[in-house]
Amino acid sequence: MFAVILWWPQNLARAGPPLIADDPNTVGPGVVQPIFAASAVNRGDETLVRGPTADVTIGLVDSLDAIVVASLASLHDASENPRWTLSGLFAVGVKWQFFRGDRGSLAFSPTFVMDTKVAQQPAGLLPMQGELALGNRKASIGFDIGYVPIRRADDEWFVALYVNWAVTRRLNVLGEVWSVSFGRAEAADIGTSLGIDYGIFGNELRLLAAVSTGIASVGRPRIDIRAYVGAQFTFGSPRNRWKSTRSNGFE
Repeated sequence: MFAVILWWPQNLARAGPPLIADDPNTVGPGVVQPIFAASAVNRGDETLVRGPTADVTIGLVDSLDAIVVASLASLHDASENPRWTLSGLFAVGVKWQFFRGDRGSLAFSPTFVMDTKVAQQPAGLLPMQGELALGNRKASIGFDIGYVPIRRADDEWFVALYVNWAVTRRLNVLGEVWSVSFGRAEAADIGTSLGIDYGIFGNELRLLAAVSTGIASVGRPRIDIRAYVGAQFTFGSPRNRWKSTRSNGFE
């Protein structure tokens, strides 16, 4: 559902595959929705490869999902010795859709995150998401904004605005603008993403892919590129677009 970390620990950001932003929609009771993915981020002398990643959403009740994420990360830094370091990421959380109307919804998704490389600095994600259907419901706009308290480190925040357009019955095109602040605004990134969500076998198997780039950075090199690719499976019967995470406006 959401939590591939863009950078850790200095660059903590959430990801709602394939974007950085997450939407507020839940999958529905009894639905299991795993995503298997890999991503890469390049910034200056550093390249982070995260994968394989297993991102699993389980629908508990109509308005509540459970989320479990596990990922392997490999960081290459040309300026350090050793140049390659490995770590693992684990995240556990819930998504509570506390408001749902005819054209939109709001959700709160508290999550606990730990990286094995800095196990003494676990973090919490405290985000709120919102989405609104436009026109004939083939497009929607949304936001994802949140605060990130980190033990024994400076807290962080993030904000993202996104658009989701159902081009065909199978293809959704997504775009976003996002910003992440690190170390109480001592460093920050602003960037943009473009992605697709394509149904290979209806909603049972979907291809997720996106590319991102930094527009500006403060206190650190600009992000050159982020690439994400994943496969999403759905077991069970998810609700329609305005009550589910990955269907489109034609359904």
